[in-house]
Amino acid sequence: MRKQPLRRGFTLRELLAVVTIMFVLLALVVPAIQSAREAARRTQCTNNLKQLCLSLLNYHDMYKTFPMGATHSGANPGGDPPSNAALGPSWLFSQLPFYESSPLYDQILTALRSPGPVPRQFCANDMNAASLPLNFRWAGFACPSSPLPAMEAPTGPIGLPSYVGIAGGCDIDPGSEDYQPGLTQPVTTRIYQNEAKGTGAAVGGIVTSSGMLPPCEHVRIADCLDGTANTVFVGEQSDWLLDRNPARSQKYHGDPGWSVGGTGPGGGWLSGTTRVDPVPKVSLPGGPPAVWGADCWNIATVRYPPNFKRVMGSTPLPGCSENHGINNPLQSPHPGGLLVGFVDGSVQFISGTTDLGVLLRVAIRNDGQN
Repeated sequence: MRKQPLRRGFTLRELLAVVTIMFVLLALVVPAIQSAREAARRTQCTNNLKQLCLSLLNYHDMYKTFPMGATHSGANPGGDPPSNAALGPSWLFSQLPFYESSPLYDQILTALRSPGPVPRQFCANDMNAASLPLNFRWAGFACPSSPLPAMEAPTGPIGLPSYVGIAGGCDIDPGSEDYQPGLTQPVTTRIYQNEAKGTGAAVGGIVTSSGMLPPCEHVRIADCLDGTANTVFVGEQSDWLLDRNPARSQKYHGDPGWSVGGTGPGGGWLSGTTRVDPVPKVSLPGGPPAVWGADCWNIATVRYPPNFKRVMGSTPLPGCSENHGINNPLQSPHPGGLLVGFVDGSVQFISGTTDLGVLLRVAIRNDGQN
């Protein structure tokens, strides 16, 4: 009887070679898959910003003005001074009807009328009491790449946005008080100094009204003197902020609607401000801001370079805070930079290496450089 030939198996060396090849192929394929996924998420984020810009333009077509970036909701029953009122809505609330979300818009207004939540505030606590469906992710208010939580708490009560309205920019002037002491200064040969500039609620914060969505003030498209293709409406605040000390791994909320602790009288995409009066005029252009000090959610005054994230910690940079940080930087998890939407409806990618002066010029509607 003929003997069957012995079947030769893999040697250990051959097996190791096959495994090595598999790992090499995997190392090549996984980054490509991740890159493709990020490209798809960035495309969706671009579409979100474009839809927000178009909805703002549709709002202007209907009302002949853009919404206030943040506003109040009427006199406070508690008898606060005239300069304050009940917390009102952000610009995002005004966009619901233009997102085919009129029923939710009407439901919120109905809940806030008597005998609705008291004191009729557009805030996390009152919205939770009204049991409103405020998970906004379906509405395109969130970057799909964002690692930040969707809601203020695991079960609500209100959603957190990834996009912030641009109230304006700080002075485009290296010698301005806005960058003293020791902050990054804009590189410029042409100076712009804000005529209206007030203190923010966060320590050292600065609020200006030189953008398209300032607090307590309506701006029209005719006020965009630098041109609609050169002026930004909205930008991303969609990633964690980091500690100023690189040795610390602590992460901080960079989303524009967050309030400390996740609950409280503010926060979420719905909240605006309690202030009634617009940003005050300064006594000396280029000097310190006038006293104002308002809480403002969902808007930002540009003061720091794009994608600059190391601003937090025990001594955060001026105007930076998890709660109403009016000068929190525009930043995102997208590799290399962030997305912004312009008044003409276009969306562009701003590199993280872009000079602060350039970012300020597109944040300000009337700096004279178009």
